[in-house]
Order: sequence, then C-alpha cells, then structure tokens
Amino acid sequence: MKKRILHIFILAGLILLFACKKDNDSSSDGTGEVEIISLSAADTVLNVWVNTKITVVAKGDGLEYSWEADHGELNGSGVQVEYMAGTCCTGINTITCTVSNNTNSDSKKIKIRILPF
Repeated sequence: MKKRILHIFILAGLILLFACKKDNDSSSDGTGEVEIISLSAADTVLNVWVNTKITVVAKGDGLEYSWEADHGELNGSGVQVEYMAGTCCTGINTITCTVSNNTNSDSKKIKIRILPF
C-alpha cells in the first residue's frame, strides 16, 4: 500500500512538473521588447581615412538594424559596420545605431574622434 501511494505521488509530481513548465521557445514574429546591450568600436580614436569596426549586441525578436553617422562613411549592415572619415570630418563624430522590430526600438550612440594627419 505504501509503495502504491509513493508511486501516485511521484506520478502526480511529474505531471505537475511538465504541465506547469514554461514554454521557452521564442517566436521571431518581430514583437516584444528590444534592448541594445552594447555598442562598441574596435578603435574610438582614428586618423583620417582609417577605418574601424563598430558592433552592436542587442536582444529581442525579429530585429532590424539601422545605422547613421553625422560625418564620415558607414559600410555594411546588420550587427557590424565599418566606419571611416576623411579630412573634412576631423573632430568628434557620432554614430547612432537603432535596433527595432515591429513594435519597439532602442538606440545608442558612440563617439569616434578623427585626428588629422
């Protein structure tokens, strides 16, 4: 009798464990929170015509990446781009990355100092 009760409790515990398990499968439908974890450049002080890689790390579903520079040139797309500025862009330049999905977005900026020759 005691073994039977023990088996019933074990079975009930297993049923509760699997019945209440949270489904961790994330959908990629492009909804939900978006958060930029980090925005970093390989180098933040450059001479003119020298490039650096800028990388964003973000979390969320269905993410799209948009990059903008107030001076200089961005090449690439997605989570990593290359930035370079010419002689007309010496000083501090700001690069903005916006990460978004269908419902939310997050933006961060990084500053790159461009030195003359």
